[in-house]
Amino acid sequence: MAVNPTLLELTDRVLAELPRLARQVIEDTGFALQRSSKNFNLQEAWSRRRSRFAGLFDDQLRPQLQALREGRLAEPSRQRDFDGLALVDEREALHDVAVAHCVEVITETSRQELFQLVNFFAALNRSLPHGRDPNALRPALFGTALVKALAGADLQAEAHFALTRVAAPALAQALKPLYQQLVLVLRDAKLTPLVNTRTTGRERPQARVDTGPGALSDWHARSQQAVSSPQAARPMQGLGASSGSMLDQLYERILADPTLTPAVKAQLGRLQVAVARLSRDDSSLLRRNDHPTWRLINAVAAYASGLAATQDPLLASFLQFLEGQTKTLVEANPLTGRHFEQLLRHVDAFIARQAQERSAPSQGALAAIERGQKRKEWLHLLREQLAQQCDSMRVGRAVRHLLLGPWAHAVVQAMVQSGHESPQAEALIHLVEDLVDSLRPRRDVASREALRQRLPALVASIEQALAPVDLPEAKRKVLLMELMQLHSRVLSGQADEASPEPKAVTPASSVFDEPSEQELSRFVEERNSAFSSVWAHVDVDRTQLPTQPVPLSNAAEEQRQRKVQQWLDQLRIGGWFHLYVAGHWQTAQLVWISAERRFFLFVGQDADQRQSLTEGALAQLYQNGLAMYLEQEGLVERAVATLMQDLEP
Repeated sequence: MAVNPTLLELTDRVLAELPRLARQVIEDTGFALQRSSKNFNLQEAWSRRRSRFAGLFDDQLRPQLQALREGRLAEPSRQRDFDGLALVDEREALHDVAVAHCVEVITETSRQELFQLVNFFAALNRSLPHGRDPNALRPALFGTALVKALAGADLQAEAHFALTRVAAPALAQALKPLYQQLVLVLRDAKLTPLVNTRTTGRERPQARVDTGPGALSDWHARSQQAVSSPQAARPMQGLGASSGSMLDQLYERILADPTLTPAVKAQLGRLQVAVARLSRDDSSLLRRNDHPTWRLINAVAAYASGLAATQDPLLASFLQFLEGQTKTLVEANPLTGRHFEQLLRHVDAFIARQAQERSAPSQGALAAIERGQKRKEWLHLLREQLAQQCDSMRVGRAVRHLLLGPWAHAVVQAMVQSGHESPQAEALIHLVEDLVDSLRPRRDVASREALRQRLPALVASIEQALAPVDLPEAKRKVLLMELMQLHSRVLSGQADEASPEPKAVTPASSVFDEPSEQELSRFVEERNSAFSSVWAHVDVDRTQLPTQPVPLSNAAEEQRQRKVQQWLDQLRIGGWFHLYVAGHWQTAQLVWISAERRFFLFVGQDADQRQSLTEGALAQLYQNGLAMYLEQEGLVERAVATLMQDLEP
């Protein structure tokens, strides 16, 4: 495959600059840590990483740059645990938070250079998924390498993020001259006019306009006052005193929103007829932000915006459904707010059905995720049952360790993978008695020889039962190795030590036995001691007592946690979101929530983009501004905000 010569030169420049990048990051990070006396723990963590940072940083970047040089776009992929479904937990979400911080710092430092590079790569690759940064040398590439090079088992997530925050400016300053060199390459290739005029790809989505719950009523009152007041500072063109003219102004701003596609705009335009009819009899329409009419318009716009950039049949199906519902609404007589409330419920139900259809290919993986929540509970119950069997059969310690350890994990893995009543799990449970019997000590040669004849069939049954179980290879080897060692001991005539008898429990009455005469005598002496009277009369300096103050609750942290939990509780199937996952922004639909709301499945505009997040991961993304609910951006609220600006003197 032919590779663009300018792309080759850009990649070679970056490969040649990798050693300098690593050296500058090492020097600037160490200097930044030394300047602050509060970073002692981070200094210690950095000292353990300093000597190996350059190698780790290079190992993360060089393979991807080599792939790019060969014309391949190689991106590090997420680990896929459930039938190919990527699962992001809280640890990986914190990794994304750290990468996003690096991207933000680098972008602010080299915004102009990145603007031109993005346009160059966009011209090279026009088939990139919507929302994906086309820049193959984007900041996320270097930010991810930095975050991974700083990671380690000795560093907790919070400390890792703190160390990343210190190193990110160092990386940004090191990349600045590199990006400038790359722009010079584009200039020498006579590409400057191209990259300066083309539009860039999507950047970080902007937060919604927060106009407040009473913004619509406030705009209505101020508009009436501006029209009726002869002392107005300037003429308020386009404002009328009647509610009909005000509704026309609001709806005009709604339809002028740049996020609406022509098809959605046309559908909302048909709905305007019903809204105008309702305004004649419902005076609350222009005073309530939470009116069913505006909630319906926001819901339609938010859902359609997720599919706006693709020719997805889901959008066509949704608009066709909405057209039929709008026709029924327009023909209703009399027309009330309840009709809009009912249509909103129908829209929500239709969106939920579409979302469930999109989750269908992952049903098996989703069921495994839900069962995975019960892994600890099932393992505890299974070990209790196996322990009772071991006690009743008087097995040795080694056999007990095998059953309660590797064997129990294998059974639970089968239960998580296929269900607690699946044939795979049942087969492993039924093999317990045969397994225990094969591990009993044989005293004579004949019985050991009989066991030797039975073992091939038994081991084959065990391997057959383990075959469909997705047990990690390391655990599988441990299980079979321990089993082989135990059988070798039995066949050689060595006896396994039996489990010790449980210790007898001391009866409760023994605690209350009568004390001896010596103990009573000592008690009387202590009671008559005058030692306590010293503390009763002496002046004590309480400031010198070794007490610990009761820590005060962190009200701000508690309030933040409540806000995050409230946002999580409000999530509903069918909504569209902006998510920063795996180093880039994506627009995805929430199509599944587990029964206990601990796991969430998102499907992107490309149906093959499937991402499952734990509750903790989604919370981390939200509180760091990396997860945004499109409906919260409020089409109607944006229109009101622009109208409020027109009223400013």
